[in-house]
Amino acid sequence: MVRASNVGRVLALLVLAAAGAAISNLAASTQRKLAWVGSYPRALQVEPAATEPTAAVAPPVTVPVASTPSTPSTPSTATTPTPPPSAAPAAASPAPAEGDLARSFPPHPDKPAVEIGPADVAHLYQGKALFLDARRSSVYSEGHIAGARNFPVWESDIGDRVKGLYEEGLDQKAPIVVYCSGGACEDSHMLAEKLYMVGFDNVLIYKDGFPDWEKRGLPTSKGAKP
Repeated sequence: MVRASNVGRVLALLVLAAAGAAISNLAASTQRKLAWVGSYPRALQVEPAATEPTAAVAPPVTVPVASTPSTPSTPSTATTPTPPPSAAPAAASPAPAEGDLARSFPPHPDKPAVEIGPADVAHLYQGKALFLDARRSSVYSEGHIAGARNFPVWESDIGDRVKGLYEEGLDQKAPIVVYCSGGACEDSHMLAEKLYMVGFDNVLIYKDGFPDWEKRGLPTSKGAKP
């Protein structure tokens, strides 16, 4: 059986504790005051959780990446460039017709002859113009322009040769090329005078003569025949 003195002592302690709590609660700030037993009207009410403001989500930042230059692939087999097809050799220009020669080298009835150079001589040769060699027969046989006929102006039968040429009925206005040894040689001029006297009025003198023709490596012949 509990003694009455002990019960009284316990009650006294409880009273003191309650009084101390009351004094402490009065002295505390509003936020820290303790509610007394039975004063919890909203004890069962659940407050909604505070919604924190949603921070704006920044769009993802795209960091540019430096592109790495692509390395050209190396072919497995070296390709050898195909050389361009070689140009076809230029076709030889056709020989000028007789009419073309007459237009390029018109007659000159007012004078026995006209001197021409190598280019004109080559053009006339290609056009099959008549060539006459005025040198002596012995020199002619040693070498002359291929196809040229021998009309040695210093030989006694030169008159007969010129007369025979006239009697062939050739066109007296067609170009005739006369040559000798070139330089100071006058044989070609003397032959041109004789031809002019019988009516040939388109005689052309190759002023550089056979030495120039031979130097250029153009066609030549030997012997008494053209």
